[in-house]
Amino acid sequence: MREIKFRAWNQHQNKMLDWDYLRTTCPMSHFSSDLEFMQYTGLTDKNGNPIYEGDIIKQEYNVVFQSYYDPVTFGFEGEESEEGHHIGEVVILASKGACMRKPLRIPVDAEPEISNQYKNVAGYRCEVIGNIYENPELLEQT
Repeated sequence: MREIKFRAWNQHQNKMLDWDYLRTTCPMSHFSSDLEFMQYTGLTDKNGNPIYEGDIIKQEYNVVFQSYYDPVTFGFEGEESEEGHHIGEVVILASKGACMRKPLRIPVDAEPEISNQYKNVAGYRCEVIGNIYENPELLEQT
């Protein structure tokens, strides 16, 4: 079962409040409209860091576009692939779970472009590089 925990961005103080602070130290009167809550996804990145909504992650990919099995050579022929990474904000969708919203796709040898799709988060291939409050520039197209 997934651990339920949150963190919150305090807009007034420009400060991230962690789960332990929210649970034990933060008075109820502090829960105001100044706080933006983010839920833990239940996932960790490849470095063991917890992934929350609002995190910005960098996720590696390698896609094979074309290949076919050649029974004469007992191998795959005509392989074309693309590798690179996506950078995007983590959101939780009821239908898909933890995803990146409209990630920036940065191929190794092509121009970056914004995807209009949601990409599933794969913890073993991604790394938390910031969040939307402290590092919004990471979502800007380079």
